[in-house]
Amino acid sequence: MFLVTTVIYPPDKSIVAAEKFIEVTAKELPPFLKRRQVLGDSRMDKGMKVLSIYEADDARIKESIIELTKIYVQFNGIEGFRYEIEPMLTAKEALAVLGMKTT
Repeated sequence: MFLVTTVIYPPDKSIVAAEKFIEVTAKELPPFLKRRQVLGDSRMDKGMKVLSIYEADDARIKESIIELTKIYVQFNGIEGFRYEIEPMLTAKEALAVLGMKTT
C-alpha cells in the first residue's frame, strides 16, 4: 500500500522547512517503509506544497503511519506548517475492491 503525505507551509518558512527536511530525511526509514518520491510546488496563494509518496508493507500500515507521524511532528515548531497522511490503493487494488480484474 502507498501512503501519500501532503504538506503545506507559508512561503516565508521555506528555508526553515527545507533545513528541517534535510535534517529529518538524513535518518533512515525503517525497512518496512520506503520513500518513493517527493514533489514540491509553490502555491503563493496557499503556500508551499510538498507531496511525498511512501510504499509501506501491507502488514505494517499502522506502524508506517506512526513512523510518518513521528517525522512530521518534528516540523510542528514551524508556524503555519500542516500535514496530512493518506493511505492510497494502486489502480489494480482499487479495481479488485470493485470485484474487477486487470491484466
